[in-house]
Amino acid sequence: MALSAGKLRQRAWKPKNRTGCKTCKIRKIKCDENKPHCKRCTSTGRTCDGYDVNFRPSHSPSQTPPPNNQGQPATNRELFRSVSPVPLAPALQLKTKQEQVSFDFFARYAVFSLQGFLDSSFWQREILQAAHQNESIQHCIIALGAMHRRFYEGSISHIRESDMADQYLQFALLQSNQAIKQLLKGRGPNGYMTGSDKVTLMTCCVLFSSMACLQGHQKEGMQHLRSGIRLLKDIDADQDQNLGRHPVDIDSLRSMFVGLDIQARSIMSTAEFETWEPPPHSKEPALSLKPDLDEETIVALQLRLQSVVNSVLAFLPATSRRSVDDWESVYCDYQGLLKRFNHTTEILDQLLIKASRTQGQYTQQLTAVQLLHCQLEYYLRCPRVDLADKFPFTWDNLNKPLDPTAQMARMLDLATQLLPHNSSLAPVFTTCMGPLSALWLIATRAPSECTAMRKRAVRLMLSSPRREGFWDSMVGGQIAAGVLKWEQETTQAELGLGTCPSRDLVVPDDLRIAAVMLAYDENDDRKATVEFQNARDLAMGRRGKMQIVVW
Repeated sequence: MALSAGKLRQRAWKPKNRTGCKTCKIRKIKCDENKPHCKRCTSTGRTCDGYDVNFRPSHSPSQTPPPNNQGQPATNRELFRSVSPVPLAPALQLKTKQEQVSFDFFARYAVFSLQGFLDSSFWQREILQAAHQNESIQHCIIALGAMHRRFYEGSISHIRESDMADQYLQFALLQSNQAIKQLLKGRGPNGYMTGSDKVTLMTCCVLFSSMACLQGHQKEGMQHLRSGIRLLKDIDADQDQNLGRHPVDIDSLRSMFVGLDIQARSIMSTAEFETWEPPPHSKEPALSLKPDLDEETIVALQLRLQSVVNSVLAFLPATSRRSVDDWESVYCDYQGLLKRFNHTTEILDQLLIKASRTQGQYTQQLTAVQLLHCQLEYYLRCPRVDLADKFPFTWDNLNKPLDPTAQMARMLDLATQLLPHNSSLAPVFTTCMGPLSALWLIATRAPSECTAMRKRAVRLMLSSPRREGFWDSMVGGQIAAGVLKWEQETTQAELGLGTCPSRDLVVPDDLRIAAVMLAYDENDDRKATVEFQNARDLAMGRRGKMQIVVW
């Protein structure tokens, strides 16, 4: 039907809905008004800030992503944008349009993903400020922005080798080389570095490690992490060294290395552990036993939890090699870890009580903290079977018995809350701990009777393309599936049954996989040999089942 030419067509007027949640009002989208938290927010990983009919969003610049030729990936997926660092980005005038586009993408979009569920001064402010003063950091940011953009347009948890000819990735590699040249140029005679030079190099170690992880090069990423930890150790050993007025705070770097070290240790083989660096010294932030419920307190609690987790992951494998004669020393070390854990528990309980009186404020942040706390409790109270046999006090030492099934169910619930529910969302890359390590624990350590729960954890890993630092959801899910497979096949063979993939038996404790170790191929960064040792293998000192994994 033709329209009359004399009058412009107008949209029918409808009254505006004023009852939506605060977050949807700010985003200027229709709210589904689900209570207590709208699904429009929670399904995309946002925090729903609750309902207030008198709330009006302040006028702010549009949050619409830029056209594709100015930095947005060519995709119809929802793209999260971080508003905090935006004012810093336009002030930096770069040499080429391609550099400007990649830097802008990093500052406006990638930062939100990289920082994870809680605010990070390192990602949101410090490295962007450092880019104004330091060309090596500037080139690293541009490279990571270009690489992250290409990762975002993909569909799996790492960039494929076949994608490396892509223009963004070639540009990223070129920028990485420029960063290395600037780092070498900045050194004095005989390679001398000032304190400020070391802070710059440590910052670049974090960025180089992130780029290696995006490409699926975990081994290379761990070498960058090792270099950064060594530099931090040098600075800690020389208290008189002047770090200058560097935009990147040394304690921000310290917390980054602690978080990355947790990830590295959690996937490290025994052989790698024996030659790895000592845990980076962490400065646990002071926390009151009557804490305020705010972002600063939640971030401080997260940092303290990370410090305890890192200490526990260093303590457990080291203790498994200690003699029973060291019983008293091990007991004292273990009690010290329990004391630190109990302190975080008291603070978290206080925050959760206060949060229950609010309308969903800080829901996502507190969920992330609770998930890390759950994993820490499991590590402390349910150690590997060989360690528990040698030092029985490490097995459920607290007065209240731990129910492994209930603990795993709670962990799965928290992890599921943090995973996006919209299948159209792009792959996620973050440098912080998230749901993946928890899903791995559930899949590999939940009681044998919890087959459905374990299989669901594997499915979530394989269906949610995520990379959390060194944790790769698809590779991790593939190995976790191997754990379940080998347990069932060994149990069926033990009972004299034919192999039947659809049959789920309750696996005896001595046939449960107790240790999974990766040995990276010397010539291929995307290939590893995985060894699966059950409790019987460990007791007899024999090798386990072997499997080649390629990604």
